[in-house]
Parts: sequence; structure tokens; C-alpha cells
Amino acid sequence: MHHHELRGPQRESALGENRDQRAQRLARGTPLAKGAYKLDYVADEAYEVTPLHQGFADAANKFPATGLSKWEVNVTQDVKGKAFRLFGLTEGRTYVDYDLIYIHDGMLFNGSKNVDGRPFDKPENRPTNLQIPLIRKR
Repeated sequence: MHHHELRGPQRESALGENRDQRAQRLARGTPLAKGAYKLDYVADEAYEVTPLHQGFADAANKFPATGLSKWEVNVTQDVKGKAFRLFGLTEGRTYVDYDLIYIHDGMLFNGSKNVDGRPFDKPENRPTNLQIPLIRKR
């Protein structure tokens, strides 16, 4: 189970959270950095979304989808395999995020967002740069 919190632009408050149960496919072979891996996140078991803020629920309700109820604060729905345009999900397709990962000296680097806004939804859209690292607190 992976947990992601969605926050506002200044990270002032939690707007929603995603929980997904997924497989991770790991493969060496990126020229970006020696020891970097291509990492595919496959939400093949569950992809749950919980609005934590009324503004997020209101925004989600502007994108109605078959098989989903009206979005309400603190009510979780599974969007796996459903058309949910707010997240760019397509009916009947398993969500896959094609990313990069690099670990060096206790620091975790993930792929950075594409500057042109392309999502990581296809292997050819995999990031080509690394983000500022996360440092393990000891």
C-alpha cells in the first residue's frame, strides 16, 4: 500500500489522499546515472482516493464518472479501472506511472516532472532528470 497526500499550492493544508496497492517493476538501464533504475508503479490491486477538503471534493464532482458516487469529504472511493478525468484515468486501464529512482549515500532521488507537463503515463514520457533528493532521517 502506498500513500500520497495531495496538498494546496503552498502546501498549507491537505486536500486529499491517494492510497494504492500496486506492483513495482524495477529494471536497470538508464543512462541518467550509474546505478539508477527505471521504476514502474502499477496500480493493479486498488487505487483509492479520499477528499480531505471540501474544495477537492467539489473539484472532483465536476468530473463525474460511471461507477463513482458523488465525492464527499472523508469518504474513500476506488478509482481503479474507472474513467476519472481529474487524474487522467481511462476506463478499463490499469494506471501505470513510469518513473526513475536513484539511491546514493542515503539519499533518494525520484524522476523530476517533465517541464512540458507530460505525465509519466507512457514509457517514452519517463523523466529524463532527477529531483532534489529526499534524505533519510537517522
